[in-house]
Amino acid sequence: MGGITLRQDWFHCEDCGSPGVSIPQALGDASVVSCAHCGLVLGSWAEYRRRVDQALMAEQAGRTRRLVVADPVGAMPAQA
Repeated sequence: MGGITLRQDWFHCEDCGSPGVSIPQALGDASVVSCAHCGLVLGSWAEYRRRVDQALMAEQAGRTRRLVVADPVGAMPAQA
């Protein structure tokens, strides 16, 4: 998936640097995710979710307490 850089706690469009993404209203695994600022195609919804999950897991690996994610894109479950 080109066009997006995911780091442990942030991401940005490789073309314009924007952190915003645009997703279609009707989502499916093949739906196109693009940069909200410049329109660069970032990949499919399935690939975008996979990359976000990887970034969240990498962030969790460095923590002693469980990372809680409120964004529904992240698949990591919250624990008390």
